[in-house]
Amino acid sequence: MKAIVIGGCGHIGSFLVPMLVKAGYEVTAISRGKSKPYLQDYARKKVNMVVLDREKETDFAKKIAAMDADIVVDLINFHVKDTQEMVHALKETRLSHYLFCSSIWAHGRVKTLEADPNDLQKEPLDDYGHNKFLSELYLKEQWRIAGFPATIIMPGQISGAG
Repeated sequence: MKAIVIGGCGHIGSFLVPMLVKAGYEVTAISRGKSKPYLQDYARKKVNMVVLDREKETDFAKKIAAMDADIVVDLINFHVKDTQEMVHALKETRLSHYLFCSSIWAHGRVKTLEADPNDLQKEPLDDYGHNKFLSELYLKEQWRIAGFPATIIMPGQISGAG
């Protein structure tokens, strides 16, 4: 199985990419080329590193789709327009799963723990959260109307080295 990790040298990608390699995936890590992974791991030797910058690249989503992966993990997607372009490009591929990294910032402050993602307030904390929320709505709609295979993940807080 082929997996693409957009943001493969960022905080989550630094740990996720080697885990995927060790689990038997053929991994392509997409990075802007400005940083190195936080974690050096022997598994990185088996990773196909590709330098692409979503903000500077024309047809970024089409270039990802052309890589023909089974799974795309999108850790660096901050605008609903980028989500829409990615869905449109990936619809015609063999994609079995698209994982979108959102944020609890998309839903405002929770009042109780454990938080049920379906019961969260819909009051994003800022523009970042608002764009993540719009992307979530779009992905849910694409699942309902077209069966687009998306999963939304919402890290509460990312901390650690880097």
